[in-house]
Amino acid sequence: MKYPTPKLVVSACLAGHFVRYDGGTVKDPFVEKLLNYCQILPVCPEVSIGLGVPRSKVMLYWKGEELRLIQPSSGKDLTEEMLSFANSFLNELEEVDGFLLKGKSPSCGVSNSTLSYKDPEGKTFSHRTKGLFARKILERFEDLPVEDEKRLKDDRIREHFLIRLFSIARLREFISSARSISELMEFHRINKYLLMLHSQTKLKEMGRLVASSKNFEQAIREYSKLFKLALKKSPSKGQYINTFIHMYGHLSSRLNPKEKGHFAELVVGFNNGFVDKETILELLRNWSFRFEEEYLQTQTIFEPYPKELN
Repeated sequence: MKYPTPKLVVSACLAGHFVRYDGGTVKDPFVEKLLNYCQILPVCPEVSIGLGVPRSKVMLYWKGEELRLIQPSSGKDLTEEMLSFANSFLNELEEVDGFLLKGKSPSCGVSNSTLSYKDPEGKTFSHRTKGLFARKILERFEDLPVEDEKRLKDDRIREHFLIRLFSIARLREFISSARSISELMEFHRINKYLLMLHSQTKLKEMGRLVASSKNFEQAIREYSKLFKLALKKSPSKGQYINTFIHMYGHLSSRLNPKEKGHFAELVVGFNNGFVDKETILELLRNWSFRFEEEYLQTQTIFEPYPKELN
């Protein structure tokens, strides 16, 4: 299968650049593997606002309800410089498919993992929060995957991030060459069950849009928004089962009673946590080959991203 090449904004330290406060970089085996499949746009907000390498640490503290960035050793408040850089960087950013940032960073921390304090000296801990640069990204790009390398150690979060990243890249590459509603219909067709898995409501809305649209440019704009929103939420076990059953519907009339019973047992096992989803998807895919069911064979749900990233 041919995969798209995601355009990914990455914290420079995760991309092998020696820009950490201590002059080092960050080694993460999964991130290193992922970056081989992406077009990367590295960024280090601290270096970009003029801080050197190595440098004294910076930290976040609360001034009333306002989150501020400060360098305790010098007493320099860096908040305005950071916010100004974030705005200019994001204003000038070309179309991208996602962001992978450094966890726990005062600038890039995404997942409420960054320490914040009640005072500019960092003597009294307040709570964990998000970095200033990351906050701006999350405000502007709520429809794109934005994660840090710490959260990607969780299998479910990592899988959802990869599905969104490669699917949105596939959409972008499709839009760059598509010229007709019929091409959009075909794109929608091959992504049907991946979209159903994440949002059956959005899938139906997109289907109505594709079927009724006469203006291609307008249809693409609306479809793109719905596509990204559809993938935003991680699917539940019930959504997986619903999708499995719909896919099974293409094949059931050609299966014998034992095969039907086996499929039913696997679905029950999946629901009870004894069978993984890959087992059921592989069975459905094998049956699609056996019965030459091309509609299923071409579905992106089987390999939404390179399997080497599992």
